[in-house]
Amino acid sequence: MLPQIKTILYTTALGSHTRPVFRFTIGLARQHNARIVLLHVAEPLNNSVRFLMDSYLSPEKAQQLHQEATTGILQKFHQRLESFCKEEFSATLEQTELISEIRVLSGVPYEVILHEADRCEADLIVMGVHSGGARRMEFLGSTTRRVTLLSKRPVLIVPVADTDSNEWHKALI
Repeated sequence: MLPQIKTILYTTALGSHTRPVFRFTIGLARQHNARIVLLHVAEPLNNSVRFLMDSYLSPEKAQQLHQEATTGILQKFHQRLESFCKEEFSATLEQTELISEIRVLSGVPYEVILHEADRCEADLIVMGVHSGGARRMEFLGSTTRRVTLLSKRPVLIVPVADTDSNEWHKALI
C-alpha cells in the first residue's frame, strides 16, 4: 500500500526559486488531495550584531530592540507570503483550500523545520534547492542537508535551474 500524503510542509527561504517549487508543491497537493503548511524560518540576529547592540545599549534596551526587530521582520515575512499565495491562487487564503496555514518563525532553520514537521504531523517535507549546473548539484545547502539527514519523515528536494533550460536535468544524467 502506498503511503498517504495528507499534509505537506513546504519550506521556503523566499529566494528566486520559490515560485517553481511552490507550484510543484501545489500540483503534488492536488494529486494527493493534501493540504500545505507554508513555512519560512528567519534566522535570529548573528553574534556580531548582538555584540554591537550589547556594547552600545543597556541589556534591557538591547533586548527590547531585538524583540521589536524580530517581531516586525516576522510580520513582514508573513504578509509577503500571504501576498505571494494570493498572487499564485488569484484568491485570498480563505478562498483556497490547499493552504492550511502560513507559519513564519525565528530560529535555526533546520531545527525549526523538523519541529514544525512534527507539530503539523507532515507526511512530506518539500524543499527547493537552487542548482548552478552540474558542479553545484553535488552540494546541498546546509539546511537542506541537515533536514534530509535528521528527518523522521520523507523529504522531497526539488531542484531549480538558474535558467529556463533543463540544466538541472542534464546535470543529473
